[in-house]
Amino acid sequence: MKIVHLMGALRPSGMERMFLSASIHFRAAGVETIIVGQGSEQPFAQYLTQAGYKVEVIPSVKTYSGAKAWATLLRKIGPDVVHIHTEGAFVVSVLVARASLPGTPIVRTVHSIFRPTGKAKLSRRLQGLAADKIVADFVAVSPEVRENERSYNRNARTIFNWVDDTYFQARKARTMQVGKPSAVIVGNSSPIKNQVLALQAVRNSGLDLYFHGDETGATKEEVSILDALEEEGRLRHRGTSDPRTSLLQGSVFLLPSRHEGLGIALAEALVVGLPAIVNNVPGLRWAHDFPNVTVLPIDQDLWNVEVKSVERRPHIEETRADPLPIDLSPARGVSEYLDLYASVSAIRPKASRSHS
Repeated sequence: MKIVHLMGALRPSGMERMFLSASIHFRAAGVETIIVGQGSEQPFAQYLTQAGYKVEVIPSVKTYSGAKAWATLLRKIGPDVVHIHTEGAFVVSVLVARASLPGTPIVRTVHSIFRPTGKAKLSRRLQGLAADKIVADFVAVSPEVRENERSYNRNARTIFNWVDDTYFQARKARTMQVGKPSAVIVGNSSPIKNQVLALQAVRNSGLDLYFHGDETGATKEEVSILDALEEEGRLRHRGTSDPRTSLLQGSVFLLPSRHEGLGIALAEALVVGLPAIVNNVPGLRWAHDFPNVTVLPIDQDLWNVEVKSVERRPHIEETRADPLPIDLSPARGVSEYLDLYASVSAIRPKASRSHS
């Protein structure tokens, strides 16, 4: 089976990292995976290539040259299923795929909760009217995303995101670190991530900070706080590298997003047993089932108090290896996608084997 995945820019973010952990499972099932990135900046492409994927890059499908390149690439590859992940130019992506490969099923995964207003909301509805009937199946990454898509008359199936197998292995042995407590923030700076809320809380506490994210979209206030923590010797990490070491060494994970789909970094933190503080917002409520999650409204004073309370928690605490309330393994996620691909096409891949 040959699957083409249309992405946006390939960055060290959720689905791209999920591809890395899924590569061994897709190969075991005999699936050839081609990942298509859009645009000139593809910082994560080399890692996907190293993981065994074929990576192609085209201009944005929002442009004529990009749409033409998308059509040419599809006809050249001749996939069994076209899987679209990007929200941008959804209708163009679908219509070009249908025109280029009339008999090939198209699958769409919705990775976040989209609640546009005004003209943007009208545009999303019109795109749905133009393209949804062409899509064989929709996938939502959490029950909340699925409920949101119902407002657009999309009956999506839920396939939870997944976490690299190494996080499950680390869970068995993790202990909270001796010494000064610390917070971990993972995510590229943007208005949706709302990281200033957590950064202010850390600044007002005595915690050190591990910060993993691209600061391109950061506000002056966010950069100023990070600079201040660095000058005080309280910033243990700053940059876009893999956060797993920080998750193992930290005392608490902070996720102040205004909304999410199913945050991969939060899932990784919970799998290794790191306590978390999250906003009570759409896309994060699936995490309420985890016993070590504190849920807060978007309120700076409440965040300040809760983050500061981490200083008083024991610095050494063994992680209980209780069963997780949600199966977040790559083997489960890949198996469910293989079932989906088989249901929309005439080809049934080999059963995925677990490597957990």
